[in-house]
Amino acid sequence: MSDYLFYSIFMIITGACIGSFLNVVALRALSNESIVLPSSKCPKCNSPIKWYDNIPVISYFLIFKGKCRNCKEKVSLQYPLVEALTALIYWSVFSCFGFTLKTLLLLILLSISIVITITDIKEETVFDSHCWIFIITAIIYSIIENNIYFALTGFLFSAIIMELIARGSYYLIKKNKVEENNSTVNEYVNKYKRAFAEGDTYLAAGAGALLGIKYFIATVAFSVIFQAICILPYFLINLYKQKEMKLLIYISSFTILAIIYFVISNIFELNLFLTLIFIVVLTYLAIKTITRLKQTLNEKGFISVPFGPALLFSSFLMLFFGKYIITFIKQIIF
Repeated sequence: MSDYLFYSIFMIITGACIGSFLNVVALRALSNESIVLPSSKCPKCNSPIKWYDNIPVISYFLIFKGKCRNCKEKVSLQYPLVEALTALIYWSVFSCFGFTLKTLLLLILLSISIVITITDIKEETVFDSHCWIFIITAIIYSIIENNIYFALTGFLFSAIIMELIARGSYYLIKKNKVEENNSTVNEYVNKYKRAFAEGDTYLAAGAGALLGIKYFIATVAFSVIFQAICILPYFLINLYKQKEMKLLIYISSFTILAIIYFVISNIFELNLFLTLIFIVVLTYLAIKTITRLKQTLNEKGFISVPFGPALLFSSFLMLFFGKYIITFIKQIIF
């Protein structure tokens, strides 16, 4: 057996086992339980799962066929999917970078991102402890790959921009109040004086530290696109029915301008004045987009999709393939 094959098998098995643990970390964070005790149990009947019944992926599909041994209730497909995805990620990162410090940091970033994605999708909750693991690891990675200035300016810029959007959106929402019968929305907006929770700011700060200012702006644009794609069929149909053309205009304007800025800044050296103009306009459009989106979702009954997973996905997309994406966009535009 070649060394590469041996280490590949090792990373796949390790990734699957880590994936099983990530499921535990995410779900027990939501249930406010320890990740150590009690041992693994059925989410339906709470019966303990023996270690030999807890083999990642294999137990679900081959041994129990998606059902609990004790109560025979169906077990969520989330468990084997996260295990398989983590195994694939671990093998892919190892195949690209080998056993290096870069590999270790990337695996930590990707692992904690999986946990954040699970909690955000299931209950739209992002825990501060998970975010800080992501931020600190991103800063360390960026310092090693780039420099401390690159990491800290990206961190501060991204955090400030997201806070401006959150706070600015609040005052716009307050100015254009949502319907009175939407008490949950009003209660949240008035209590925290922000349009969305701090978790998105933390994730943006980590993404900014990881990617730098220029790539972060493109990442936000791709996040909006990715999130729109996830709910596009349902969302566009309802936007058309509700005649929400303003929201479509805001989303389109922000995305197009962000891409134009990123492409131009990669071709020409923009001075500080032009950069600030772009940033101010993009921030304004982002505030208008989020404000209108929140009102539309809550007033008109649209489904809501958490922004965190889209931001994380786009961050890693830009980290690994940013140069190719920008080259492709340049070829289309020019």
